[in-house]
Amino acid sequence: MTSDAEAGDLLRSLLASLLTDFDHWFTRGQVILEQCPDNVLSSDDRVALAERLADGKRSIAATRSLLQASSEPVAISMKAMAPWHQLVMEVWALSARVSRSTG
Repeated sequence: MTSDAEAGDLLRSLLASLLTDFDHWFTRGQVILEQCPDNVLSSDDRVALAERLADGKRSIAATRSLLQASSEPVAISMKAMAPWHQLVMEVWALSARVSRSTG
């Protein structure tokens, strides 16, 4: 195996793991929203966050499809991933707020 092929395999593996992590946290956010009391997040804010989580899951699925369809290694720009990172941080913050309100 050439070093280019090894680098491509490593990139694919890292991206697959990263996309799995994003998908996990978006799904976890949806579960947290179902348990979120009104005193932590208003109904309108829960609906808005649920929509953004669903959009994030669709973006991850589309990105996975593009990566699988490509015969060459493909990178994802930080600019494309920045909203996903932000959404994960929102899920973490919401999780902490829910924990504090119920604990």
